[in-house]
Amino acid sequence: MKLEHLVEPLLEFGTGQHVDVRFGIAQFWPRDREMGTAPRDVRIGLVGTADTTEGVAQWLEDCAEGVAPKTTRLVNLFPAFPGFTEESCFGARLVVEDRWTAAIAKSDIAELIAAKPTEIVDKSVAVFLAESRRLLENNPLDVIICAPPHDLLAEMDSINDQPIDESERALDEGSDSDTDAKSTRLPDFHDVLKARGMILGVPLQMIRPPTYGGKRPKRKRDTPLSRRPTLQDPATRAWNFHTALYYKAGGIPWRLLRDPAELSSCYAGVSFYRTLDEARVLTSVAQVFNERGEGVIVRGAPAQITKTDRQPHLSEEDAHALLTRAIATYRQEHKHTPARIVIHKTSMHTAGEVAGFQAAAKTERIEVVDLIAVARSFTRLFREGVYPPLRGTLMHLSSDRAILYLRGSVEFFEAYPGMYVPRPLDLKLEHTESTTRQLASEILALSKLNWNNTQFDGGEPITVRAARQVGDILKCIPEEGGLIQPGFRFFM
Repeated sequence: MKLEHLVEPLLEFGTGQHVDVRFGIAQFWPRDREMGTAPRDVRIGLVGTADTTEGVAQWLEDCAEGVAPKTTRLVNLFPAFPGFTEESCFGARLVVEDRWTAAIAKSDIAELIAAKPTEIVDKSVAVFLAESRRLLENNPLDVIICAPPHDLLAEMDSINDQPIDESERALDEGSDSDTDAKSTRLPDFHDVLKARGMILGVPLQMIRPPTYGGKRPKRKRDTPLSRRPTLQDPATRAWNFHTALYYKAGGIPWRLLRDPAELSSCYAGVSFYRTLDEARVLTSVAQVFNERGEGVIVRGAPAQITKTDRQPHLSEEDAHALLTRAIATYRQEHKHTPARIVIHKTSMHTAGEVAGFQAAAKTERIEVVDLIAVARSFTRLFREGVYPPLRGTLMHLSSDRAILYLRGSVEFFEAYPGMYVPRPLDLKLEHTESTTRQLASEILALSKLNWNNTQFDGGEPITVRAARQVGDILKCIPEEGGLIQPGFRFFM
């Protein structure tokens, strides 16, 4: 065994580089700030009740001039939000007009709350999409913010128990041993809204009342405190929300720093999800990224659970078709074919999958293919003192097996920012041309491509995280005739 610590990857911004997203944007501007494609006026539509739309509009106006940092010694973990105006580092402003606002009547909300548990999500989504569609008839909007009231959210949240810790959730729903897959959860409002909202052609952003200072949904008395989500400080909420809006409006806040001498790489995450009835075969999901972090969504073929490991796998033909389609979509979006393919898959690769992926790459004249199985590990390292191991700690278990900490103590923050004992990732290098250190360093860098979270210590590479999150939404889109927007901004 060998233990080492990987250097925190730098990110590239408009005029410089930094390890941290927020300091990078504040000091060096978004990556595309001086490009002609950067958004300048982000036109926002608002859908909700009179109270929620007014609350969101006022919060956005307050945030525009900046938000003070949290009072703490951890100044690098809780920086101030610099504002969102033409004069701010973003170089853009949010435009919200009364005619771009749709208020849902209280009586309509009351009818939704009174609906059956099996119908409340569908009916609520239908109301919000109808109002969104009306706004788009004569208004060229960039993003539509949907703001359900707290009482409606409370009713919908009571249907499903929320997970205690997102980092404990399985990376896919495919394994027979996965407890998440055997739950009786109904579709989530957020997921159904995003799935059916694809037809609008404009990204949707859902916002909960606590984010903008509204009333918090009431929780049942028997809900343990540990299961209730914590509220971030005001500046962090502003950072996350406005950066996501900037990305959804077509902006590039940051990108991975790439050595020009390295091969142009395409990173793909393959995960699995169950259909809504949970009785049918699983379907694979691939999320394709280039070094700019631009995602492309591909829905793959059905998968089968093998008797040997009780995990979902693709046939050789389906693996070939999946990668061929992913490369074609990548080429269509980025106008070139990558020189290297890296696949992060949430189950072990079978011989048939390896053969299928290799054949597809060979057909496309891609010579370098790295296949890695990624899972959460129950193996933990202990560090002297009270803090967990450093983020970036890499333990080589063998020539083809390693443990990597993506969550952990962060030197730049001078703290461990998590609430729970972090679990590292188990990396199984099943067919690779690159070294373990190179592949782990890439995974560390890819964990910083999360446009919904500007705190860079993500617990998963964006390939895996996106594939899993995309699966939650894809299961709500009909397999036949359903519209799937290729851009990741429609899924986040």
